[in-house]
Amino acid sequence: MMKINKKERNRAFILFVVFSIWVLFIVYKLVKIQVFDYTKYISKVKSQCNRIFSLHPKRGTIYDCNGDVLAISIRAESAFLSNKDNKESMEIFSLLSKQVRLTYREKKNIKERINKGRKFIWIKRKLEDREYEKLKKIKNSLNSTSTLGFVDEYKRVYPQKTLAAHVLGGVGIDEQGLCGIEYEIDSLIRGKGGKVKVLIDARGKIFEIEYLKKPVAGKDIFLTIDSSIQFFVEEELRRTVEKFRAKKGSVIIIDSKHGSILAMASYPFYDPVRIKHTSQRVLKNVAVSFLYDPGSTFKIILASSALENEVCHPKQIFNCYNGTFHIKNRTIHDIHPYERLTFEEIIINSSNIGAARIGLRLGKENYYRTLKRFGFGSKTGINLPAEEYGILNSLKRWSNVSVVFLSFGYEIAVTPIQMTRAFNVIASGGYLIKPNILKSVDGIVLPQVKKTKIISSSTGHIMTSIMTEVVNIGTGKQTKIEGIDIAGKTGTAKKIKNGSYENSYVSSFGGFFPANNSRITMFIVIDEPKGKFYGGEVAAPLFKTITNRLLIYLNIFPELDKGNEVRI
Repeated sequence: MMKINKKERNRAFILFVVFSIWVLFIVYKLVKIQVFDYTKYISKVKSQCNRIFSLHPKRGTIYDCNGDVLAISIRAESAFLSNKDNKESMEIFSLLSKQVRLTYREKKNIKERINKGRKFIWIKRKLEDREYEKLKKIKNSLNSTSTLGFVDEYKRVYPQKTLAAHVLGGVGIDEQGLCGIEYEIDSLIRGKGGKVKVLIDARGKIFEIEYLKKPVAGKDIFLTIDSSIQFFVEEELRRTVEKFRAKKGSVIIIDSKHGSILAMASYPFYDPVRIKHTSQRVLKNVAVSFLYDPGSTFKIILASSALENEVCHPKQIFNCYNGTFHIKNRTIHDIHPYERLTFEEIIINSSNIGAARIGLRLGKENYYRTLKRFGFGSKTGINLPAEEYGILNSLKRWSNVSVVFLSFGYEIAVTPIQMTRAFNVIASGGYLIKPNILKSVDGIVLPQVKKTKIISSSTGHIMTSIMTEVVNIGTGKQTKIEGIDIAGKTGTAKKIKNGSYENSYVSSFGGFFPANNSRITMFIVIDEPKGKFYGGEVAAPLFKTITNRLLIYLNIFPELDKGNEVRI
């Protein structure tokens, strides 16, 4: 009996020891989990039930000068997959991929992320309404551990499609500015981002959304662009470029007195919504980034400099050598040979030899100072990205014939916006005005840009008179409109290819109206037109067509000959 009791006691002791060890092990495990590994496991739990998303703020709306919307951000749903089981997630994705538009690369990327066991996978950002409705039906029908979810975001929309695309630019998937005004003042338009925590229950369903930091919307922007003018400028530019099978073209229209950009068109156009599918060549804004030799439009700078430095007067006669002029082993030709021309006739008839003779009389130091005052070789400072400086060699790098070739627009590279500003010096009565494209930011009207007087009023008046005759009887005759005085200048320049000038041309025309009290300054560039290529045949007629439409839109009425009036 004593033996049995002893055995039972031993057995009980062993069981007690085992039980105690088991209890101690459990206690150890609990202490380890609750105390020593607390941070590790709480992080794991949070990662399983929490998702933190960065929220992109609503971008500011971009308006034209009249309040018409050019770019606006609207709400859009983005779809994601919460991956709990790779096999289930792949089955769900096979359903989703039939309902949304995805590229082969996007589909491949999603499959790779699922196979790697990534917990959060974007299916598609910023769904179209039709896509969202289809995916929502799939979500409601799912009964799996992996879940389909949606997050509210903003999507950039351009209601007027391709209108002013090169001015506006475009944005990326995260609403970041990529080019145009969207990029240049992105910090103002973009706003400040936020963060949101999404809580997911054991079944993988979202049951709470908590804002950690609310996003701050971007500022609204008003541009100086007039969408009505922009529309018909783009329409006429497209017709001209296509008619002459040119590579590209640009038209810039500014308010003569204030330098405000009313229209800036570059062709070919593109759709800002499809910016990531657009080539860099098309995205390039010709108006601010196209570098070219200006050719004869540059003669107005030469003439202004000669008058301002008082080395010439309008009636002064120059020998034009019957169309062929030799200087320092170089030969200059005129299209039409002239024996003698006055200073003003040289500009009216666009004589290269006459311009060279004026340049020689002016001298390189005087001419260089004028070019610098007009801002050549420097950016205009317009609020648009990728503006080129242009190329103006320092005086030390000028050869003994540089002043000759610069006189009719070679040995220098300019942009259309620089030439627009230069023409506007004469249109504004002698002031260099920085072109501006921003009217107001967040309701605050921006101050008018500073004007710098760089030529005298008398020089401006003489140049206006000469440029009016260019249109009336000279190379710009195809710009003439009965009853309205237009001042202008044609330009035709050979392009440099492979280091030498070839028979490819840039045709241009710049001008302003009404000539003696200008409201509008316009500059046109057409790159490599086929067939006809002279500025007076390609760019000048486009100037006239646009001007006719502007006269109606701006209520500028031609002063017709009273002898032709019809009295009732």
